[in-house]
Amino acid sequence: MIGASQLRLYKYKSLQNLWHVLDIAVNERLYCAHWAELNDPLEGRYEVYLGSPGTRIRKLMVGRIEKARNKYRIASLSADPANFLLWSHYADGCKGVAIEVEIPDQHVDLSEVIYSPFSSVFTKEIQTQEEMHHLFKGKGEEWAYEREYRLVVPRKYFQLPQPATRLLLGPLVSAEQRKLLAAVLPRHIEIFQTELDRTQGTLVVTSPYPSLWRTAFGCR
Repeated sequence: MIGASQLRLYKYKSLQNLWHVLDIAVNERLYCAHWAELNDPLEGRYEVYLGSPGTRIRKLMVGRIEKARNKYRIASLSADPANFLLWSHYADGCKGVAIEVEIPDQHVDLSEVIYSPFSSVFTKEIQTQEEMHHLFKGKGEEWAYEREYRLVVPRKYFQLPQPATRLLLGPLVSAEQRKLLAAVLPRHIEIFQTELDRTQGTLVVTSPYPSLWRTAFGCR
């Protein structure tokens, strides 16, 4: 995508299934889950304002929305590589990794999540692809700490525009696991060790280049 700026986004993963990490690093793709598999029970919620409840046109519209909604799958990423809660929830309690990927900020499949108490609203009988994407852009305000971006696609995998280049190791990753990852990951992927800053409640890079934490990863 000519002229587009690149977003650095992070996929948190456990090391309990190394294949999931290697699939991103080697096959250069992200698994996209069906929306019903995600951890928010209010995922994909919406309201319909067209006709009275129970009318034929309303039932027809709901059926079309449900059919369209079930075509889409989602890959979730975060703009924050240092959030302790994300490491705890999605990277096996800081025993996993965060894989950095770069995606054009104007990519047609990419959406920044909007945190709001309100559901998506449909008022027309026919839904556009943009409207269906919007259905998956909203989450409750309690999820705002995730700083989430989503890839919304009608297929099981999203092929990365370019290979992942960095992998952050959680502070509780063992030396044996570090050695194994260094042996099996493609050589172009830089591996960074992190430690928990117990004062700030965030993670910081400690090796090989601590100074990169501010410049390369955009952390304050």
